[in-house]
Amino acid sequence: MTGWLARLPVRARVTAWYVLLLALLLAILGSFLLLRLRGDLVAEVDEGLDAQAAGILTDDDGLAIISGRPMAGLPPGETAAQLVSATGQVKQRAGSAAPSQSLLTPAMLRRVLAGHQVRAEVRVGPERVRYRILALRRNAGVSGTALALAAPLADIDRSVERLRLLLAVAGPVALALAGGGGWLLTRAALRPVDRMTEQADAIGADRLGDRVSVPDAADELTRLARTLNGMLERIEHGVVTQRRFVADASHELRTPLAVMRAELEIALRDHNRATDASEVLDSAAEEVARMSRIVDDLLTLAHRDENRLELLLETVDLGKVATGVAAQLRPLAEATSVQLAVEAPAGAVVLADRARLTQVVTNLVDNAVKFTGPGGSVRVRVWEADDGAGLAVADTGPGIAPEHLRRVFDRFYRLDPARSRARGGSGLGLAICRELVEAHGGRIWAESAEGAGSTFSLALPIRPPAVASKPGP
Repeated sequence: MTGWLARLPVRARVTAWYVLLLALLLAILGSFLLLRLRGDLVAEVDEGLDAQAAGILTDDDGLAIISGRPMAGLPPGETAAQLVSATGQVKQRAGSAAPSQSLLTPAMLRRVLAGHQVRAEVRVGPERVRYRILALRRNAGVSGTALALAAPLADIDRSVERLRLLLAVAGPVALALAGGGGWLLTRAALRPVDRMTEQADAIGADRLGDRVSVPDAADELTRLARTLNGMLERIEHGVVTQRRFVADASHELRTPLAVMRAELEIALRDHNRATDASEVLDSAAEEVARMSRIVDDLLTLAHRDENRLELLLETVDLGKVATGVAAQLRPLAEATSVQLAVEAPAGAVVLADRARLTQVVTNLVDNAVKFTGPGGSVRVRVWEADDGAGLAVADTGPGIAPEHLRRVFDRFYRLDPARSRARGGSGLGLAICRELVEAHGGRIWAESAEGAGSTFSLALPIRPPAVASKPGP
């Protein structure tokens, strides 16, 4: 049953479950009403039998009353009364429905003579009409005699049967009406879902900016619509980022290729090739190196996106890494009249990939030196904490405007595209830094104000997440 319902549409399933539940409730309620009606009617009969029994037992001439006329309050032809001896013989009886044999079974007679009151239902006469009987010991006048009073249950049975027939006819009608109403209510309740389904189905790659309508009510459908819109927004952001990434990567790779092609074509048209061959090869080698760096960065980002970036972990002194990077870039700083200083206390140790960490620090220091004007300074400060270590690279450059600061870690984002490209930048350096730091379980952030310089900081835990790493040699 459940498997069959599971294949139906939601509207049909909800209506079917609603009708099934209502049918169960009607069945329970109908059974209760039938039992209650019959119980109440039988209780009324018992009260009448009790009243009649009390009148007979308190009358000294009760036997004469029974033998001479119908017992008081018991209509002739509908009731029966018997005086039964201890041996089970009917000594006297009244009422046209009273049979000649005892109304009491031997077990019932023994209980009555033992002083117990007995109530039961029996069938009397050739037609086996059902009667309700009350049997009790008659102590007045005759010892060891049981008095049995019987009242017919035909009226009660007819009343119960009429109610049962009414429920059998009205129940299906009520279920049909309730099912139709439930279907209409379910369709009205799910109409926003149909609308959202149609709107979501119409959204394609060329309509990523569209959103599904949000119902006014603050209910589950509103939450569903907002969740769908949030998912669509994330998809749009991912697709736009991917498109921009592909476009920027294509542009970055096309530029060195165009330079190489132009230089090679010029060299091939030159009759005196030997004189310029070394210059052409040097320029081509520079462009190839630039392309190789871009491809390496793209591969790093692709591996990070696919969670396939492997880290060769080892114990790394962050201070030694900073000192080594500063020594490597000091000639560049001196060439541009930039003062480069390092504050690296011993003991700032983390478990990290040395090569990847060196790449991050090199990118940060290199950017600071390049964008700090002549006569400025760059300060690298290493710090340690109980849960890890960190590094901050501060410069006295022009600073970064707030609208650019929140995007400096985006892929291919440049503050000054022309100047960055002239200096060999691809716009991937800071994006690489963020991905590598986050792969170590750390975080990286930037602080800056226009005209007051910039500070790029990173914090690393003592041990990166195991899922993104493997032990080094």
